[in-house]
Amino acid sequence: MRLVQGEQTVAAVDAPAGLPSPRRDGFRTVEAGGTAYRTLNRTTPDGAVLEVGSELVAVRERVGGLRARVLVVSAAGVAIVAALAWWLAELAMRPLGGLRTAVARVSTTRDLSNRLPVESRLEEVDALSESVNAMLARLESSSTETEQALEATRRFAADAGHELRTPMTALRTNLGALLRNPRLGAGEREKVLSEAEAEVERTVRLLEALQTLARGDAGAALPLEEVDLADLVDAALERARRRHPHVTFVLHAADTATTLEGWPDGLQVLVENLIENAARHGRPGGRVEVALELADGGLRLAVDDDGPGVPEREREHVFERFARGDGAGEGSGLGLALVRQQARLHGGEAWVEDSRRGGARFVVRLARGELSARRPADEPAAGMSE
Repeated sequence: MRLVQGEQTVAAVDAPAGLPSPRRDGFRTVEAGGTAYRTLNRTTPDGAVLEVGSELVAVRERVGGLRARVLVVSAAGVAIVAALAWWLAELAMRPLGGLRTAVARVSTTRDLSNRLPVESRLEEVDALSESVNAMLARLESSSTETEQALEATRRFAADAGHELRTPMTALRTNLGALLRNPRLGAGEREKVLSEAEAEVERTVRLLEALQTLARGDAGAALPLEEVDLADLVDAALERARRRHPHVTFVLHAADTATTLEGWPDGLQVLVENLIENAARHGRPGGRVEVALELADGGLRLAVDDDGPGVPEREREHVFERFARGDGAGEGSGLGLALVRQQARLHGGEAWVEDSRRGGARFVVRLARGELSARRPADEPAAGMSE
């Protein structure tokens, strides 16, 4: 500390020699004798300057120590924040890791029935899982429909190639006979032409049946309508009476509504084939009874004939494609296969049992819900007795 008047030091206490004179009031840093000082200057009323100061070594040491401590604390804080951020990020990303694993499993196995877990307790992640699951459900449905359509196409081609060989061979033989024998008599010519016409009709019926089977196998894009099954049965019985005038047809129908949501063409094929099968396999001039009623929340259609019936060992076989039992005649072997396919396509089942008239009783149960929500046509009904 010192008191300076002009350029002269009036009084000094522990002030080093060589300090420059102060120019103005305030703080300043000066050096004297190789040592740095920090001083504060104030002008007294009589015009002298009072300068108080101290060496900067201790201050600089304290600042350096404080800087070092700040650096250490800052580094530790950054490390702690980084570790905390990493832990929180891992915690937040863990559900997404589970989603990634589940998606990878779907991608590697190509099993679209797999679903992502919706149990992360994070609203955004669960919403993402639900969206992906909805997408997988749509893809699975689309893939299933595509597979069914491809399988139906392959089966149609195989069945057509197998079954058309016989009528095409017979038709070629008859046409060849006409070409090789231009002088064939009128009676013989008419007989050959009648046989050729019969083969053509058989081929057309076979193709129509195969086409119906293929559409039923595909099952995805069938047109659905509200169908009154009683009206279909009435119309089918009228046509059957014209085809089989010596057979007596009787209908027992419920007075309640007999409508259901379904494929009209498929239901018509089902009814026609059941009635035609009974007319063909009943006794000549016999009786066919048709019963339509409500049962188990759906509709039950039963057709009884008075023929020889179906042996128990053959009751499953008769519903197979191209199955022909004893005395099957010239049928394609597809009629009862169509019946079962359409029954299952409409949420029901078809089976055969003994008739109280002594012959066979073919029974079909149909659901009344939407066809699109039902099980595949080749899957049997649970718990259904056949």
